[in-house]
Amino acid sequence: MSGKGGVGKSTVSANIACGLALKGKKVGLLDVDLHGPNIPKMLGIEGQRMHGTEKLLFPLITSFGLKVVSIASLLDDPNKPIIWRGPLKTSTINQFVNNVDWGELDYLIIDSPPGTGDEPLSACQAVDKINGAIIVSTPQDVAILDSKKSIMFAKELNIPFIGVIENMSGFNCPHCNHEIDIFSAGGAQKAASEFNITFLGKSNII
Repeated sequence: MSGKGGVGKSTVSANIACGLALKGKKVGLLDVDLHGPNIPKMLGIEGQRMHGTEKLLFPLITSFGLKVVSIASLLDDPNKPIIWRGPLKTSTINQFVNNVDWGELDYLIIDSPPGTGDEPLSACQAVDKINGAIIVSTPQDVAILDSKKSIMFAKELNIPFIGVIENMSGFNCPHCNHEIDIFSAGGAQKAASEFNITFLGKSNII
């Protein structure tokens, strides 16, 4: 999670989910970013539709066994915006958690939208037990400020932390391999230290 958009939450979520699935774990990936659902696009399953009965939805399943649920897989027109108020968002997320045939899972990875509003709150309240949150941020001051809000959000809900990731931390020159700090560096690590949360590492721009 993160309070800031565009920091790479979906990329991190997809990579973690794929990595675990490729190791043979039973993994579900739930995209609760109702206004910007990008997970199907990232996984190459854009355009595939989820199906189900009146009471149960069936997730999409990738070639390597990852189960995926996203509002994007229910829309007739992917360009049509979701214009919903809070109660409908909450109802949809509750259905994604409780009325999907997830089967037996070792891990359920939840990709949340930016901020601390209806979607992340509904997802956190719908899941019986959350084992931990990963905070994703870029090094800029504005991103760090918003990420701190997500940290406080998780603390308020008594969600433990897995750690903090600093994404887009730098860029390695393709000619000399010198690392350039385009957006400065170290901000996420400082925030992790400030809140006594494990710093998981940084990921450079590729």
